[in-house]
Amino acid sequence: MTSRTTPSRLRVALAAAVATALGTAGLTALSGPASAAAAGVSVQYRTSATGATADQAEPWLKVRNTGSGGLPLSSVKVRYYFKADAAGTAYRFACSWAVKGCANITGTFGTPANPTATADRYLEIGFTAGAGTLAPGADTGDMQLRFHRADWQTLRQSDDYSFGASQTSYADWTKITASVSGSTVWGTSPGGDDPTDPPTDPPTDPPA
Repeated sequence: MTSRTTPSRLRVALAAAVATALGTAGLTALSGPASAAAAGVSVQYRTSATGATADQAEPWLKVRNTGSGGLPLSSVKVRYYFKADAAGTAYRFACSWAVKGCANITGTFGTPANPTATADRYLEIGFTAGAGTLAPGADTGDMQLRFHRADWQTLRQSDDYSFGASQTSYADWTKITASVSGSTVWGTSPGGDDPTDPPTDPPTDPPA
């Protein structure tokens, strides 16, 4: 005798299929925001130039992945805020040494959208694809960075927002901001400026 599928059985099968599809769609929709929220960064800072004035500022940095997934360093931007000695003063960036390689680290100067008494410039640190990806809990290791006046005159750093004279050992420093793919994930910027503001100066090559 030939078996027949009754209408009631068809309705039950269709209902189960719809429920399964909806459940799968719900899981897919939830996975996107969870991945975005998983990104996290912290920045540690120290300086080897602690004087109120110096030939050059020396913000040495480490960037740590505090998220739950791999972090491409090329998606990370770090900003160090300072006050220019004069409105027309130009600055140059250099990398003395870095675990990730100085060739994989960029330095660009810019002007915050809302300058303050301690921050009317910033140095933005970025990374090339050659810097690789940080695993969860890993950091970049030492980045011995510096910048100086283009005319090599002594600069004043005691009035710089991100400068910390007492920071002679690496420690978390929230006066330096970090963003991942344009979203701020670390630090407090002066004047509420967003790290997505574009830099105004082209990248500079380290001096010889």
